[in-house]
Amino acid sequence: MLEKKNGLKIAHVVASLKVGGAERFVIDLCHTQKREGEQPMIISLGKPGESLESECDSNDIPFYSSSRSAIIKLIQVFIHLKKVDIVHIHSPHALKFIQMIVPFLQKKIIYTRHGAAPLKAKHWKRLHVKIQSFVKAATFVSQEGMENFQNMHHWPQTKSRVIDNGVLINPINAQIKETVNLRIGSVGRMIPLKNQLGLLKALAKLPEDIQKNIDVHFFGDGECGVQLRGFSEKNLPNVDIAFHGMVNDRVKIYSSFDVLAVCSETEGLSMVIIEAMANKIPVIASNVGGNPKLVINDKTGWLFEYDDDKKLAEIIQLIIDERKKVNFLGESAFIYISENFSIDASAKKYAEVYES
Repeated sequence: MLEKKNGLKIAHVVASLKVGGAERFVIDLCHTQKREGEQPMIISLGKPGESLESECDSNDIPFYSSSRSAIIKLIQVFIHLKKVDIVHIHSPHALKFIQMIVPFLQKKIIYTRHGAAPLKAKHWKRLHVKIQSFVKAATFVSQEGMENFQNMHHWPQTKSRVIDNGVLINPINAQIKETVNLRIGSVGRMIPLKNQLGLLKALAKLPEDIQKNIDVHFFGDGECGVQLRGFSEKNLPNVDIAFHGMVNDRVKIYSSFDVLAVCSETEGLSMVIIEAMANKIPVIASNVGGNPKLVINDKTGWLFEYDDDKKLAEIIQLIIDERKKVNFLGESAFIYISENFSIDASAKKYAEVYES
């Protein structure tokens, strides 16, 4: 059991402080840990000036990032990590970067996988063989993520546990919104895995008079951005589609739409879904990974099978026909998240892992 004098010193190591669900969760976790008397900090392996640094500043969370060479950065990270009690790694990319110094840290190391992808590439397999003996506990945000990891990397001797992500329960959209058009939101990296194109394909299946009653708001960027814009211009001239790029302001994001659409091929426990529901926004989600743990069909949102554009189109049509259901399911989603996925509950479970 670790002795707590002035609170545990905890270093959360992330690949970057760019906008992302895992990174937002780490900041909220640090905020909660500070309130509980701990001393958290964030070590970002990205470059200075990234989007979420402002949130660290506003929450008075110490963070480190560097633009120095990889070797100098690694030395500086080592110096920081030697000063803490717990090293909590939140990314396989972060684990890869610090692998050379891990044997010399002599600290309790916790490794959290925020995604469900099994990391099949040979370099990931080699890394996880090399690092296993130094990790005291591995945590996962979904049962699927834990099973995929264990099947691929075989860590039977390492304590493993599923810990749900959580959010600060402080809804942005406290007032019921009255909008003429149905506003559909999409938040996340524009990469093939997220399959935002599936949403656009579903909209293209709807009649033109229905399309005119829909607005779409994309938040995020990435390699699929050009494809999404091209498809929109060619196939959806009747739909008002806004590409906002990377946005850090959660108030702007979650006040911009009535329903969130998540079309991913795989998910862990999506922070975007949790945040939307915590803001009384119901979710249309692919039935993969941790999504059905959050989205209870016809109670907190709607589920469809991955890449089933026809079913997604039917759900959107249903929502337009029954607009009052959006507010009803939004309230239900808020209650469900408040009771089951608060950041306080997550912080308590991580504290148990730190001290076990």
